[in-house]
Amino acid sequence: MKFLKHKLILLAAAGLLYSCEKQAFVDINKNPDALTSVPPQNQFLNATISMHSVDFEYYYDIYRRIMPWMQYNTDQNGNQGAYTQNWDNFSQRYGRLYNGVGDRLYDLEQLVSKLEAADQPRYVHMVQMAHILKANYTFYVSDIYGSIPYSEAFQGRYGGTLQPKYDSQQEIFAKLDAELKAAIAILKTSQPVAQFAIGAYDQYYKGDAQKWVKAANALRLKMAIRVQKVDAAAGAAIINEVLASPATDLMSSNADGWVFKSNAAFTGTGDGGNWNPATLRAAKPMVDFMVANKDPRVDAFFAPNQYSQANIDILIKDGVLPAGTKEGRRYVGSFPSPDDAKITANIQKYYTPKIIPSTKATVDTLSYLQPRLFSAGRNDAAGNAGTGFSYLPVITYAEFCFTRAELALKGIGTGTAKDWYEAGVKSSIEWYDEVGSGSKLTDYTPVTAAEITAYLAQPGVAYDATKALDQIASQSYLNFMKQPAEGWDLWKRTGYPNATSVVPLVPVKNLNVVLTIPRRAPLGLINDTDPNAVNKKAAYAAMAAIPGFGASPQDATGRVWWDKP
Repeated sequence: MKFLKHKLILLAAAGLLYSCEKQAFVDINKNPDALTSVPPQNQFLNATISMHSVDFEYYYDIYRRIMPWMQYNTDQNGNQGAYTQNWDNFSQRYGRLYNGVGDRLYDLEQLVSKLEAADQPRYVHMVQMAHILKANYTFYVSDIYGSIPYSEAFQGRYGGTLQPKYDSQQEIFAKLDAELKAAIAILKTSQPVAQFAIGAYDQYYKGDAQKWVKAANALRLKMAIRVQKVDAAAGAAIINEVLASPATDLMSSNADGWVFKSNAAFTGTGDGGNWNPATLRAAKPMVDFMVANKDPRVDAFFAPNQYSQANIDILIKDGVLPAGTKEGRRYVGSFPSPDDAKITANIQKYYTPKIIPSTKATVDTLSYLQPRLFSAGRNDAAGNAGTGFSYLPVITYAEFCFTRAELALKGIGTGTAKDWYEAGVKSSIEWYDEVGSGSKLTDYTPVTAAEITAYLAQPGVAYDATKALDQIASQSYLNFMKQPAEGWDLWKRTGYPNATSVVPLVPVKNLNVVLTIPRRAPLGLINDTDPNAVNKKAAYAAMAAIPGFGASPQDATGRVWWDKP
């Protein structure tokens, strides 16, 4: 009830904020010149913060939908019922594109165009960085929705239409790639005047144009491997073009990663509010793999259970445990399948904490998600607030490496699949080690080089050419712990993880009925009073013709254009 009460307070605050933003939107639409007092760089920062501050996305989409589907977590007592069919409040990203991200980045470009002619050349790089940022979020939305307004969007207060047409996903991906390619070319071109020093207004790269080039190329690859699934020639053309770039234009270390880093309060303080992962358990398949292979990230991902030797000794003293009981495994996962979580023996062994008679405290067998990995300001058990950093990645170097490893298997690009795979594993561990220390995770021990070497030699990790794609995808899946939506896309694109993969995704059942994992966002019902109903109906009809789209626009088990059956 405490969390629900806090959540309602947040909802009220959000409603007040939305009302203020809505009124500001109305005022600006009545008088677009009102924006001229806003410095362009402010809109860059505002869009960035808006993109990463969607706490409702974490509460609904990430924690309670995508993460359980992909077995990154379970509910406190295991997943319950037909949890794959729950869509209440799903997909916060769509609205944020048009009210908080894309609109502000479009504003930035308009603001620059209203500057004195002599000043405009100083903002060439900033405009291109804004194009890259907008391309990323547009891709993020279309990725699970398919057709969305884009080419005519964001322009209403500048004389454009308030009923924008919907671009197909195929059109959007092509337009975004062209915009990214153009942005790269301009950022690499020497400008005749010194560029505006965006500095801290750019929370990713502090205005470093070359790092934005690397980010844009990584994004082009990310989109192209989706395109490749449905249009091999088009996807390959983009991939080959990107990989033909000079090495200096491609990510080469964790320092190149596209990551938003802010203070602890950005992802909640105290109990964490909507960022709070407190009731979410670690999932058994992932934990079992990590423990068996001595994965150095395990304490960054998960909290140890309460069976410390100190608690065991108290339980022995109180007669709950037999004398001589020693501390055993501290990371234990919960069952993803609802039917497994309902088995009486599992309930008794895993979901029923022991009670310490002398103190009435509980000792829990199962691990939870590492709280500060997701909510850096969260209080620890002693009530001390977190003081570390919040890390919200867009594209990490590890993701880039795993993409290169996958492409190398197809004979595309330089380097071997083995080398790129091992570079991905190493950079992922090192990045989570940076997060572990930077976020001041509780119960976290820094990683040593020897641990990484030993991990790469483990039977479940050491590169095996006979199951290379499985290994690459499985390690990519682990790397996406902080980006579960990308893990979901990985599964849709590659078929990994699955029931027999290196890191398994076990079949899930409720009442002995196999549950189907969703593949896209369900599309909203069309209201004929919607001013854009005609365009929306046309878009829905076009998407319905896509093979595998589903029984209806609301059928989340259907597919978008790139997700070819």
